Amino acid sequence: MLNEALISQENQNPQFPKALLYNLYVGHFLSRWSARMWEFSVGLYMINVWPDSLLLTAAYGVVESGSTALFGPLIGQWVDRLTYVKVLQLWLLSQNISFIVAGGAVIALLVRADLILVNLTAFISLVSLIYISGAVGVLSSLAGTILIEREWVVVISE
Repeated sequence: MLNEALISQENQNPQFPKALLYNLYVGHFLSRWSARMWEFSVGLYMINVWPDSLLLTAAYGVVESGSTALFGPLIGQWVDRLTYVKVLQLWLLSQNISFIVAGGAVIALLVRADLILVNLTAFISLVSLIYISGAVGVLSSLAGTILIEREWVVVISE
């Protein structure tokens, strides 16, 4: 009884097609890379929008970190409840949509450099949209990290 494996040997080492694993790892790498590039570039964009202050850049960092601290545990529970494929689809979809929305708002701010003087409400709305999209992007990146990297610990330990 004590010497019996809790899980049969064939269930411990499932065989996946190499192309599937390759595509999964390449997709994860590209997704993480794009998230890091966005996090770096948004600070530069905010400095370009308001060159006299780092307030917009700092506020963006606070919103991203705060959203991770507040909603990170919920994302972890959500990843545990849903299937692997469903989380993968939602992760990539929400991350890409958030980057597209935030990118469009950044372009609008860069094209209309005088927006802060002309229409303060529109300026604040676009900056808020960038912050919210950034928070969604960082939370979707967290979901992807949990999804992919939690399995790596098990595989490496075997």
